[in-house]
Amino acid sequence: MLFPVCIGVLFVNNLFASIRAYDFSILGPSIRDVPLHLQMEICFMGNKPFYCPKSQQKSYTANSNRYIKDRILLSPKRTRDNFSGRLPLYSPHQLLSSFQYAPSPEIHGSFLRNLPLLEHGKYTYGVTTVTNGMKPSSDYSVLPTRGNAVKSTVVPLFTTVLKPEKDIHVNVTLFDKFILSLDQFDRKFYQITFNKLLSISPLDRLENGISFAQSGLFLYLALTALSTELDLISSKEIDSNLQLKPSVSDKIKLIKQIVSWLPESSPDLKLHWATRLVVEPVLPVSQEFLEGAATALNIQVEWLNGTETSEELTKNLNRRVKTDSGGAMRNTFEEDDFSEGTCSILLNTVYLRARWRSPPTVLNGSRPFRDSEQLAPGTPERSVRMIRINDVMRYAALKEWNAEALEISYATPGLALLLLIPRGRTIKSLATNVTTTSLTQIGQKLRTMRVAATLPIYTLRMTLLLPDKLQAMGISRLLDANHTKSKRCGQLRLSHAVQRIMFWAEAGRNAYKDDGIEWDETPEKEMIVDRPYLFFVRWKNITLINGNFAL
Repeated sequence: MLFPVCIGVLFVNNLFASIRAYDFSILGPSIRDVPLHLQMEICFMGNKPFYCPKSQQKSYTANSNRYIKDRILLSPKRTRDNFSGRLPLYSPHQLLSSFQYAPSPEIHGSFLRNLPLLEHGKYTYGVTTVTNGMKPSSDYSVLPTRGNAVKSTVVPLFTTVLKPEKDIHVNVTLFDKFILSLDQFDRKFYQITFNKLLSISPLDRLENGISFAQSGLFLYLALTALSTELDLISSKEIDSNLQLKPSVSDKIKLIKQIVSWLPESSPDLKLHWATRLVVEPVLPVSQEFLEGAATALNIQVEWLNGTETSEELTKNLNRRVKTDSGGAMRNTFEEDDFSEGTCSILLNTVYLRARWRSPPTVLNGSRPFRDSEQLAPGTPERSVRMIRINDVMRYAALKEWNAEALEISYATPGLALLLLIPRGRTIKSLATNVTTTSLTQIGQKLRTMRVAATLPIYTLRMTLLLPDKLQAMGISRLLDANHTKSKRCGQLRLSHAVQRIMFWAEAGRNAYKDDGIEWDETPEKEMIVDRPYLFFVRWKNITLINGNFAL
């Protein structure tokens, strides 16, 4: 017996509803294995049981005391009886895919305020934030409310994987050393970048600097690969700074291992990364490097012809970065960058855009962003659009740092966003503490609980010039500061090295609009991240991208 409906669930005694796209049918299976007092709480879809959706009208406006005080809320007690755990729920976006918010890349301009890139010396960055209401591209891309969907509230807990999968043949001891080495490199890279950007920040940003993103991982892999082609002294200098001294063959094996272990792009994750090496004219590059480390890291090696003008070189390199980022990043170089000539050029590009595990709610209006202890007279308070995510997360109060740590999972298993949030409005002391503490130590303090977190929406683009950072790390022989238009380096030396990063912290295509009703389970903790913070995109137990968000 069929009844036309849009979306519905019917449960009467031993009857259950099997939901299809436009109708449901009444079936009568036996559910004698289900405890009697739970039969009215459980619905079935096909042969899959799930908890029936409940709507609890709970306000979470920014002015409510429960929302602002950031206090712990006790979650309701649930009876499980013979069940080993919560029954799985059906994903709402599978039922309402035609009603989900799905902007195409061309639509973003309709609701994003694209700020011009700010110049600070030779560092450029851009932060794009949502400043007005979402404008759908069609009647079918309107953000649905949570009341329109069967809500998924239970998800598998994130499990840290300490080593690559068993079917990958690896040198476990070398991998463990790599993890420790990368952690130290990440911290050193972050400290140098933060201090440098803080020193050149505008006067109104001296407390927190400017937003930035970087990837120590992909720079580390590029340096490891290049060290196999350099002279012995230069190679040892890199090995010493990376604090890892394997043989050339072990370096190649390690690079292959890490590359094969990284997440791949999927409907839930867009990850593009690339390394290019543009070599000065007629400079010989060994076949061992081309077939070994370069192949392992997929480094694209090209040669200049020596006759390019600054304009031609600028266009060609910008075109390559655009290609490597899937068309997202442009205008990396300017003609003035090559006014003093070139040797070899290193391009490191990373683009990351991931979907949240739990669909967020896009909150109405803008919220204040508290990034200064005292605003100068006449200075307008900054504001930003925000989303709210209610999910099972991992949280820790870092009392000794006067800060909090929060790990939010993405839809891709093993991928998570770790936030380190100061309780005050400045991240200076927190940034200092991070440079002396491993993220592993912070991870050991995290505890699993249901958290409702309110986060800013933004897109971060970053252009980092690497030569001065490598110099500060103690890697100098790889660089050449004495090249001129008429004088070549004669060996593999970098005159230019750039890392382009684009990181999305957005609502995503499966987001809901804010209808003022709380459809999720009551969280144990509420958090409003309305101040600067440090972020780390973690793949299992390594960091893909990290940086600061300071608006």
